[in-house]
Amino acid sequence: MIMPKKLTVLLDDKLDEKFRKAVFKRKGMHKGNITEAVEEAMLLWINTSDADKDVEDKQE
Repeated sequence: MIMPKKLTVLLDDKLDEKFRKAVFKRKGMHKGNITEAVEEAMLLWINTSDADKDVEDKQE
């Protein structure tokens, strides 16, 4: 069984508000939706970073 990790981050108030509004607009106001959206955002960032790294590696 995979154990979830707790991550504490400090966000600018305006960014937090924008993110929460976007999550509620796309997914509704249900328990776990912010966690799900943060996980999606992290995966997108990781995948984008990996793609950037692959391009840099090929240029060397």
